[in-house]
Amino acid sequence: MSIPVLQVSKDFRQTFVSSSKGDQLKWKMGNVWGKANKFGYEGLAEWVAYEMIKRSNIHPQLVVPYSQCILREDYGSDYQGCYSEDFLQPGESLISLHRILESYGVKFDDVLRDQSTRDSVLFIVEFLRNEINLDTLDYFSIMLELDAFLLNEDRHLNNIAFIHGPTSYRLCPYFDHGLSLLSDITDYPFSMPIDVALRNVKAKPFSRDFSKQARALESTLQFDRTAVLQFIEQHDEGLGRVSKILRMQIRKYEYLFV
Repeated sequence: MSIPVLQVSKDFRQTFVSSSKGDQLKWKMGNVWGKANKFGYEGLAEWVAYEMIKRSNIHPQLVVPYSQCILREDYGSDYQGCYSEDFLQPGESLISLHRILESYGVKFDDVLRDQSTRDSVLFIVEFLRNEINLDTLDYFSIMLELDAFLLNEDRHLNNIAFIHGPTSYRLCPYFDHGLSLLSDITDYPFSMPIDVALRNVKAKPFSRDFSKQARALESTLQFDRTAVLQFIEQHDEGLGRVSKILRMQIRKYEYLFV
């Protein structure tokens, strides 16, 4: 598979602390965001996550298409990574859950304290319903199941967000899956057996246990098993160890596949 080259400029370079593991190099070129790999194969993980989501029952309005690319800065340095289109409309802004909670004086650690994972999630769902008039029950159910399947270890409170428009909030597409599928090869080097890496990777934000988060709410996410397996087989060689990880996760979360 040929990976396209995206021309970017230092003038549009932006550095965000968008990961719980540190900052990440990004570019905003017109309506397109480019994002460079920092820890390993995040661009591949973003693309694979999108391809999995595309083969699920997640509503198209909640899907962000990601593609792998080479980011060539001013015809000089090349960075492996991915790109996606900006999903915000004119007059809209992205407001993180962290910012919303902070604006109402809610401390997330207090939400988690002495509550079950399910009760913590339901507290946030009810809080958002009351304060920003947004129903997020199904949204969180899908997010937590999706993160468990993809092993997304980066679902911190700034990677849960909602879109604020001129008069109201709306649900934000599921975004930022770069630190999924053991893409951080510093923490999960290729020399580490996959079963060991799977024991080491931890979830966020309601529990460190992916399965516990996935079971917190009633399951609503479903993948097309045939379509997912066809994708894996078609791209098996280019996926590297991600192919094996996906197959292991399909077996673990078999109830998500129909």
